[in-house]
Amino acid sequence: PAARAPATPPPAAPSPRTSSGSFAVTQPPAASGARPPSGSFATVPAPAAAPADDPESEARRAERQARFARHPYMARSHKLTELIARGKAATSRGDFERAYQDFNHVLGLDPKNREVAQLLVDARRKHDLHRAQAEVERGQEMEMRGDFAGAQAAYKLAVSLNADNPEAAFQAARVGRELTQDAQEVLKLAQRAVELKPGRADYQLLLAHVLLVAGQKKQAKHHFEEVVRLDPDNADARAALKKLRWTFT
Repeated sequence: PAARAPATPPPAAPSPRTSSGSFAVTQPPAASGARPPSGSFATVPAPAAAPADDPESEARRAERQARFARHPYMARSHKLTELIARGKAATSRGDFERAYQDFNHVLGLDPKNREVAQLLVDARRKHDLHRAQAEVERGQEMEMRGDFAGAQAAYKLAVSLNADNPEAAFQAARVGRELTQDAQEVLKLAQRAVELKPGRADYQLLLAHVLLVAGQKKQAKHHFEEVVRLDPDNADARAALKKLRWTFT
């Protein structure tokens, strides 16, 4: 039998042409959500940032800060910070009463604040020391005016504020002895003054006299001897020792 002729392939589809007659490149369909090829669409520019000095932006920022400041927590925090700073400033300039009030106010608002609790203790201590010295000076002024009872009250207040102030204890004992107040209280004050500052001859002399009146001659003699050691020309102590030697012979 005669051989069959090969099948003729169908003619190829004509390539698309551009208006100028050249062939255009066929692009596959873009996948959903894919970025369009460069140049296909116009790029949308990003919105420009508002200028830093935009009055409207500044107004919004100020309004936001004011709103935060009105928040109860922020207002309380600001108040605490202000009181602590004010208390520290008062301490630095020696206004310990003002510092004590501010720190005490802070602890009322924030009882667990350990730093302020310590600042309060320090302010109270410094306030008492300062006040005690002021009371000693006030007592001396009252003595000069002849108000010995008022002076005694000032000296005793100074001792209560600062038990480690030797001058306050000495002055309270001295005036108390002159006013014939409680002998045991006067003795304790005189002893305290000597304990705090044994190198003062006038403190030793007062204690010696108080002990002598209390009938404690041996202890009195010891302190009169201390007076002479510190002040060899002290006639009062030498005369007292001369009498005491006759007592012990």
